[in-house]
Amino acid sequence: MPAKGSRTVRGPRFTKPKPKVRDARDPELYDDGVVAGIRQELTAHHLPLDGHELSPMPAELAQLEYKCDMPELTGYAGMPLFMKFAYGVGLADLVAELPMRKRLSTYSSGKLCEVAVGLLAAGLERVSHIDEVKHDPGLCAALGVEQLPDQATMSRFFADATARQVQWLRARNRSFSKRSMHLKDRPHRVVVDVDTREVGVYGKQEGAKHCPRRDGERMYTFEIATLRNTYDILDGGLLEGATHPAPRFRDRMRDILDQVQGAGDELIWCADSAWYAAHILQQIEAADADDTVPCRCHYAIGAQIRGELKQAIAAIPEQQWQACGENMEIAEVRYGFVRARDGQGGYIKDDRQRRYVVTRKRLVDRAEAVGQGTLLEQPRYEQHAIVTDLEWSRRQVRAFYNRRVTVESILKESALGFRMDHLPSAGFAGNGLFCQLLILAYNYVNVFRRLCLPAKNRRRYVQSLRRVVLAVPGWVERSVRGLRVHVSPHATVLPEALARLSGWLEPGAVGSMVQAAG
Repeated sequence: MPAKGSRTVRGPRFTKPKPKVRDARDPELYDDGVVAGIRQELTAHHLPLDGHELSPMPAELAQLEYKCDMPELTGYAGMPLFMKFAYGVGLADLVAELPMRKRLSTYSSGKLCEVAVGLLAAGLERVSHIDEVKHDPGLCAALGVEQLPDQATMSRFFADATARQVQWLRARNRSFSKRSMHLKDRPHRVVVDVDTREVGVYGKQEGAKHCPRRDGERMYTFEIATLRNTYDILDGGLLEGATHPAPRFRDRMRDILDQVQGAGDELIWCADSAWYAAHILQQIEAADADDTVPCRCHYAIGAQIRGELKQAIAAIPEQQWQACGENMEIAEVRYGFVRARDGQGGYIKDDRQRRYVVTRKRLVDRAEAVGQGTLLEQPRYEQHAIVTDLEWSRRQVRAFYNRRVTVESILKESALGFRMDHLPSAGFAGNGLFCQLLILAYNYVNVFRRLCLPAKNRRRYVQSLRRVVLAVPGWVERSVRGLRVHVSPHATVLPEALARLSGWLEPGAVGSMVQAAG
């Protein structure tokens, strides 16, 4: 035992040095004969070429040379055109008053929103990729800055977001879509499609929850309401976990009715079977009966075939089924809910008998497929039902419901074209703010595509739109007269779109720009 008052003194620490391992990616590891050996290995097993030799590389590639002497070259020559449109219809004013505490930065919160919209339209996959293009002359000229903010500034911007800013920007999104949906020729019928998409997360992002339907994966839910007439997103947002927005339908319907006020005489709600609930149908029917609602309200919603509804479909007489397409039959039945939930965990009274348009498709048994007979023939069917209050024919109802695939295309484009799957923040509010900016960028690109592009380019998806308009190479020339961008002779769509845009932005034309469809 050591003497009282003494203490053990730690000796010198020894760490065994690790052996140096050469990096196999280092080109100095290979000798001069590596390339020749690779070529010999690839060509040694070829069949005889009857005296002909392999084709050599083009002569231009044999004398390849690079010179870094063009500092004003850009990979986003179409972004100045798009941002001119965005600023012309009020993007800066739309986001200028974002109520967010400003850190020590040369960029205001509104300018950071503009940058985010521009980067989403340009197609950058992640916020961190902004460091790779922050000196790009095309993006800098389009956004009116000498240098784009770096990744740290954008990350702090999303990290500082709160639910208040998310709701503020969501209200601004609704106001923009309300203006942009008013077409020159007022349609009689307005169709709203609602749907959701599950968004996967990485790491420990706040608000993500495990979903039992997806093997326990953690995720968010992205909900949108789209306008089938113009493909715009009327409303949308991010929800925690795998939360379904059906219980919030009353608030969503109130906001949508406010947006479409004056846009049409009839509003039809279309949704899949996840929105099949008695309280949703009752709310739409109550809005249709309300004299204060400025338009008629109808619905065509997919029904969940189970319980008493399944029995009612099975009781349809065979003579009522009619052929509808290849191997498809159609009929209809009247059915009322036995027990109706109110969306809040309770039950409500619902005695109304509603119309259900039902289709069925015969399923081929395995024994029948291989040519074997069956002792007792019991046909099996794949069935689908649509509950509706439309007084159309069965075929018209089915064809109308099937056209709701447009909302699936919008969800796919928002995920693949605007990188919704790459949420940038660890906080739920930051990711919610990013999704609102994504909706804003999508709507601006959609209106730009509809109003400024030639007719043959208006139906392009955003990935194709970038290849021919937004993300094309060019040379940026600055002068006292303004900005001139030189592009390839094949990029003729850019001057055509600029000519159309200049006509819209003339004095007196800005106010009517979003009220026409080309």
